[in-house]
Amino acid sequence: MRKLSLALSAALIVAAPNAFAASYFTVTSTSITDGARIPFRFGADDPKRPCKPGSTEICPCPGQNVSPQLGWSNVPEGTKSFAILMYDIDGQAGAGVSHWVAYNIPSTTRALAEGDATAGKGFTGGAGTRGNANYLGPCPPRGDGQHHYTITVVALDLEPNLQPGLTRDAFLAAAKGHMLAASTIGGLFARPYD
Repeated sequence: MRKLSLALSAALIVAAPNAFAASYFTVTSTSITDGARIPFRFGADDPKRPCKPGSTEICPCPGQNVSPQLGWSNVPEGTKSFAILMYDIDGQAGAGVSHWVAYNIPSTTRALAEGDATAGKGFTGGAGTRGNANYLGPCPPRGDGQHHYTITVVALDLEPNLQPGLTRDAFLAAAKGHMLAASTIGGLFARPYD
């Protein structure tokens, strides 16, 4: 009997962390691998991108500006809407660049398909650092090397009726005290040959 109890206890100890982890709010992507290099097609396609801030030399971005697929699961009870924030933590010499601010995503939504965020489907657009309402892919300055990008999905107890055009900071201020959970996926992006 004691051997059975020890075996059962060991099985529960092994199973418990997995069961507990499965209950966390989680974001995944079929387009990008967490912690890996982001494929070029998800990068910006800006033909007039300056090589460096303040530079007159033009270095077009090499991407297609296709937004990645995103999915989320284990949604917290009481969720009334979702938001998505994409941020380059290395941008502007470490001050950061907001690439995408999206909110008012209905509580019934569990995914955005590739290209949905580029087209502005399924959300209200805020204002990225460059004033963009929809997805703007990575495009660090030439010679900067790899930048680190995070995409965070936030579950909120707010009804999906925030006004359009909120910056990242304005959205975070409006969402203060209303965030039920958040989950982040991230990747690296650099120009070719950087």
